Amino acid sequence: MKKKCGKKMNNEGFSLVEVLVAVIILALVAGPVLMAFVMSARFNARARESQRVGVVAESVMEEFKGLSIKQARNGIAGYSLRSDNPAAYEFAKTVSIDDVNYDVKITATPLRDKEAINKHGADTSLDRVVKMNEMNPYYDYVFTQNMYQDKSVYDQILNNVFTYLEEHHNFTSVYPGKSAADLLKSKIDVDREVKLEIYGDNDAQHVKVSYTYTYAVTDYPITGHPSASKSDFSPIVIDNTDDAIRIKDYKDLRSVYLFYSPGYSNSLAQNVCQIINDKVTVVNNITGRNIEAYVVKQANPLYENLTTLDNGYFPTVTASADVTLHSYVTVWDTFDGFASYTTPNDSLMYTLKVEVFDAGAEALNFPAEQSLYVLDGTINSKESDD
Repeated sequence: MKKKCGKKMNNEGFSLVEVLVAVIILALVAGPVLMAFVMSARFNARARESQRVGVVAESVMEEFKGLSIKQARNGIAGYSLRSDNPAAYEFAKTVSIDDVNYDVKITATPLRDKEAINKHGADTSLDRVVKMNEMNPYYDYVFTQNMYQDKSVYDQILNNVFTYLEEHHNFTSVYPGKSAADLLKSKIDVDREVKLEIYGDNDAQHVKVSYTYTYAVTDYPITGHPSASKSDFSPIVIDNTDDAIRIKDYKDLRSVYLFYSPGYSNSLAQNVCQIINDKVTVVNNITGRNIEAYVVKQANPLYENLTTLDNGYFPTVTASADVTLHSYVTVWDTFDGFASYTTPNDSLMYTLKVEVFDAGAEALNFPAEQSLYVLDGTINSKESDD
């Protein structure tokens, strides 16, 4: 009989080449996957860290709302006083979250009347600021400037100057391809006057706000052409008289509030509106009626380097004799950020800056470059508990 045989099995296995190819393919596939896991872990770790420092800053901000400045100065709630200067108190505190310690720096700056500071030093007894919850639309007039107004007007000024240079000095023939945006801003002087006018009589009062921009070109450098100077451009006037929202009749007008955007002369402000002289004038034409006028500089979000710009900003703020003027030029002043006080014991509005650092930063005097998180806000507080 013939012996029947089954199919012969292949027991030789994989060759070395096949194994190497398989390993290479696995590495090519697994590498990106593993990298994704690593990146995801790092991202999650950073997200947790960012969340932690944010919670630390917010907790300090909220905690400060329940304290007076005197309590913080006396070490309540673990705050240590780093600077006892009433112009800007500075505190430090160590905060722990998820078993991680952070050093926190807190700067509390009171919103004060600039004239009161100049005349009375650190004495706050004569200061007045706006208390929003006491505003009454029947007795108080409020105006807030459009933050984009100055930028829009400045673009118009640049276009007018460019047209003048082109018509009278063949600008583009000397500088082909140039436009109004390329003009040398330092040669264009812009002045602005913000005027708040109160008019009428004891039976009916009205308020209007107008902006007048005057500008001139001084010795504009154009190679091969005479110096381009011109000072008789027509002023640009923004008059809000026809604004039905802002113009109304009052029977017993008591206070007017002008919140305006600053006009900086610093070259860092040239992309928005570089203004050489900035004047704010309050005019009262009501016989026998004394009006409280609050002139407040807003922080324009279009500007960068606000602190640097503010260092050289000195607007001229004036009012007629029958207007009681309160003017503020603190960079952090905003429409929503005011309380009122007439003595040091009344509630005072502070700007609060909370900066979070890794543990040990206080011993190094809080290096700015090591800051992990910054939170700005405002609080109502007191300088004393008397």
